[in-house]
Amino acid sequence: MNYKMVLLLSYYFCPVKQIMAIIQRELRHELRSRKAWLAILLYTGSTVYISYLGLQGSNDTATHNAVFWLLIIFISMFATSGSFAGRESEMFYIYTLVSPSRFILARLLYNGVFLLSVSLFAFLCFQFFVGFGDTNIALFLAALLLTVWGISSLLTMSFSIASKGGGGFTLMAILCFPLLVPLLITAQYLSGLSLSGGETSNYGGYVAALLALDAMIAALCYLLFPYLWRD
Repeated sequence: MNYKMVLLLSYYFCPVKQIMAIIQRELRHELRSRKAWLAILLYTGSTVYISYLGLQGSNDTATHNAVFWLLIIFISMFATSGSFAGRESEMFYIYTLVSPSRFILARLLYNGVFLLSVSLFAFLCFQFFVGFGDTNIALFLAALLLTVWGISSLLTMSFSIASKGGGGFTLMAILCFPLLVPLLITAQYLSGLSLSGGETSNYGGYVAALLALDAMIAALCYLLFPYLWRD
């Protein structure tokens, strides 16, 4: 069945089906853009390999940790930069079919899973080329999951506002900065605990902070997007 018809029918029957229809539509759009996927994978692999060349001979886990999160930021911005850009007419049609809250919820879920997949690929590449040494993998992956989900929500909100405002990356950077800095600082501390090889019993506060930041960013995106939608 045509995805446009699915969106139209699901609007009258079930919000969950409507959200799933939007996610399926986004997935179909990504699958058609094979060059975009290859570009993201190539960008991720090349940045990790360049970092490996620069870190050769260094066994400082704190440096490895800092470089990894810098890579995650650049990879995240590159991977999500096409979420709204160049799709104004397409988005305008969707705006006539769905409510703003359901649309942004679907985009948050899709972009979160998409960016998490890319970040896991980056983690595997970084672990293969550079390595983290004695690592609590479970704690590190928990930090990666919570941080990437927050980054995804923040970039989704920022790109949507920037695409409407016409400010591009300048406006997006201004919108991201106040919440991105505490998110990254908390993530670096938490992942640093997983790399220390010692006691990790005091990680609860950092996990709670990341959860609170993720919830605040998602709530801001969910509440602010309907006002942007009206314009």
